[in-house]
Amino acid sequence: MKDKNANNGNRNEESVAIPRQELEELRKKAEERDKYYNDYLRAHADSENMRKRMEKERSDLLKYANEGFILDFLPIADNLEISEKHIKEAKDFKAVQEGVDMIQAQIQKFLKDIGVERIKTVGEKFDPHVHEVVESEESEGKDDGIIIAELKPGYMLNGRLLRPASVKIVKKKQE
Repeated sequence: MKDKNANNGNRNEESVAIPRQELEELRKKAEERDKYYNDYLRAHADSENMRKRMEKERSDLLKYANEGFILDFLPIADNLEISEKHIKEAKDFKAVQEGVDMIQAQIQKFLKDIGVERIKTVGEKFDPHVHEVVESEESEGKDDGIIIAELKPGYMLNGRLLRPASVKIVKKKQE
């Protein structure tokens, strides 16, 4: 006598035939999936390459950002070097002083051209936003807080404080 369950077991083990149309649809979907996956990989690689290229460009930009500044400053450095040679050989102090004054004017023009402005001090009212009191002097004849000497110049860059001016101010005499 044959076991009924044994026959049923064989039927479960038999391969189930998938219709040709369904196989074709599965193959097309697999191709479409592979295409999307490859597109994703390509887009991801492109994105990584662009990120690396942008990082290098940014690095180069920072590395060479001062190139124009330096090229504009080099003539001033050259003139200082020339004046140093002349100072060692100079017999005419007035000519040396004129040369140094010309270099100073060149420096001030250079600073102005790049947006650096010297802060006004002597004769001005003390402003804690742009001045730093280093010394004070008591006086009866002058208003309190007036700057009477500049000890170190201060500078602004396009309206923003770079360095406060170190100044000496008047303080009214205490009675």
